[in-house]
Amino acid sequence: MMLALSTAVAPASAQRAIIADTPPAGRFDAATVPSAPDYEGPANWASLPWIRDDGDMTPQGVAEPPQLKAPVDVFFIHSAVPLRKPVWNADPSDVWFNGDVGQTTIRNHASAFNGCCAIYAPRYRQANPAADDPAARELAFSDVARAFATFRTRVGDRPFILAGHGEGARIAQLLIERVIDGQPVAGRMVAAYLVGTPVTRDWLAARRGMAACSSATDTGCIVSWVSRIEGSARPHKHPPILCSNPISWTTGPELAPRGQHRGAWMRNGAEFPEKLRAPDAGLVSARCDRDGVLRVSDPGGVYAELAGPDGSFAALDIPLFWMDLRANAIDRVAAFLAARR
Repeated sequence: MMLALSTAVAPASAQRAIIADTPPAGRFDAATVPSAPDYEGPANWASLPWIRDDGDMTPQGVAEPPQLKAPVDVFFIHSAVPLRKPVWNADPSDVWFNGDVGQTTIRNHASAFNGCCAIYAPRYRQANPAADDPAARELAFSDVARAFATFRTRVGDRPFILAGHGEGARIAQLLIERVIDGQPVAGRMVAAYLVGTPVTRDWLAARRGMAACSSATDTGCIVSWVSRIEGSARPHKHPPILCSNPISWTTGPELAPRGQHRGAWMRNGAEFPEKLRAPDAGLVSARCDRDGVLRVSDPGGVYAELAGPDGSFAALDIPLFWMDLRANAIDRVAAFLAARR
């Protein structure tokens, strides 16, 4: 599959120009991986609240809030982007890699949280999406775990949102399993948004102190959806997965109509300097089907062009609901803070 369609988001013209990643030759060798990033300084963060970066982006007509005044932080783990090289893991000092991360997943995904929170998004030695090796994935997780520890030291007892898309969401699941669930830090987690990766009901049931968010203002819980265009073929049989409807924020099969859709948004990317564009409100309806897949009506235009051959909207899990996610993060933070008063 074209990685641009399965992970990061780019404009249609750029999508067509990106080729699939090349898997590395031979076996994983820890001696050949890049040096571990140091998270004490700003160099190995793709987004920080006191630095002007892609996480600060907002659509036309949406004011950019002062992140430094936000009462809550978000720890965002970016999705996998093409590595351009046949390597096992990305080099966080690679200019091309960092540019791809910033202009796609940080700008189109992490930015949705800048209305509620101060954004912290670490660079990490991302595993090559074209390779499948547990050691390479574990290396990526080890970076994120160290970055999370540094993040918690910096922000102290402030509440936080955990968020990620695609591969980033899978790493966030591991972070919940190994570091957060059942620990005191879980009491400061507003919610976890694990988008674009299947979160099984069995995995949820195994958590000691977390469940699925069932309303727009539930806290300490988990939100997840995997989207496909309405009418596309059913995916291969899989265990039951969580489906959070990002228009209604419920988990049932009821259709959330277009009239409730707050708006899709993503960068243009084809023009320099890039012109801001307004969100596209009332664009889609959405429902959770019996497989736990979020079924989204045809959005048309450039959004429809980014659907995968199988109908997957993996490239648009967040951009199709950018304004909905932004509003919900604000509401969920407000509910969390109100409960603590």
